[in-house]
Amino acid sequence: MKERGRDREVRMNGNDATARVSRRTVRRMATMALTGLVFFALMGGGIAALHLRAGAVAVPDASPPITVAVQPVRLADGYTVTERFAGRLEPVRQTRLAFERPGLVIDVTVEEGDRVAEGAVIARLDTAKLEAERARLKAERGELVARQGLARVTLDRQRALASDGWQSKQRYDEARYTLAETSAAIERLDAAVASIDVDIRKSVLNAPYAGDVAARWIDEGAVVDAGTPVMEVLETGVRQVRIGVSVEAAQTLVAGRTYRLSAAGGEFRGRLISKRPDLQTGTRTVTVLLDAIGGEAVPFGDIVELMLERRVPAEGMWLPIRALTEGRKGIWSVLVVDNGDGEAVIAREAVEVLHVDDGRAFVRGTLSGGTAIVVGGTNRIIPGQRVALAALE
Repeated sequence: MKERGRDREVRMNGNDATARVSRRTVRRMATMALTGLVFFALMGGGIAALHLRAGAVAVPDASPPITVAVQPVRLADGYTVTERFAGRLEPVRQTRLAFERPGLVIDVTVEEGDRVAEGAVIARLDTAKLEAERARLKAERGELVARQGLARVTLDRQRALASDGWQSKQRYDEARYTLAETSAAIERLDAAVASIDVDIRKSVLNAPYAGDVAARWIDEGAVVDAGTPVMEVLETGVRQVRIGVSVEAAQTLVAGRTYRLSAAGGEFRGRLISKRPDLQTGTRTVTVLLDAIGGEAVPFGDIVELMLERRVPAEGMWLPIRALTEGRKGIWSVLVVDNGDGEAVIAREAVEVLHVDDGRAFVRGTLSGGTAIVVGGTNRIIPGQRVALAALE
């Protein structure tokens, strides 16, 4: 009996535990279902709110036109070409100075690069021997002057005696010719002294004109022959440009007229002096000489360019270089605006570049006057694309 009661109690306890587990599972599932319903309800409300907000904002156009800068075409009947011809700046006079007589160099007063004035002393020779010879000749002349005085007194006496008949004509002639001989000897000595004076003056080397010393070859103590170069002097007062130009350009140059010159990054003017009548066989050019007006900072020997403007007749138009687009095989094109259907649409036109100058290109093609050329933002557009036009430049 007791065992039977114990079994019944165990079964009852087991049934209670099972019932508790079942209730716990039902509650958990109900909670999960409620949470899912809340989540889906919130998600549906958010989607509805997004749809309402999207409906309140205007949808933009799928392909709005791009605003481009344009410029109207202006036809021209030609362009100007600046031709450049190179030459050198040189002094009008360039001299290698030398002594006219041999001698010992005792003084050199200038160095290479010095500027000298006209007549300035450059070098001197030793003149001691010349001075001694001059002194000897002067003493000999004094002796002859004394003899000349005696011959003149003797002649006067012989003339008086001959007039009174107390002296023969022979004595009178001897006295007369003795005076003449003495006078001639004095003149000969005077000429010798003058020659020595010339040699003494030639012993001093002077600058023939104002200029710069380009080279020095002789120092003190050297014994030089006549004609040995001592210094080279370049005249700075007047400078000239020697340039070779084409035959066609030479025909346009006029003597006395000024032209544009360029050197060392600056510009100055040049007055045409002359044109050589011959043609240089090596370069097939005509040599022209111009006096430089300005450009004092340009050194001798520097490259100088003569700039001549030449008008080239041609039908075309000037366009900014940025408006050009290079195509295949060197073909250039521009983008234009076509308003044929009432809308601004991009089209492409081929052009030929004839000349480029200062950010512009002179081209020719099938464009007509007034056509709007796209000059900005060409990399953002293609032919057939709709655009909006900015104000014409």
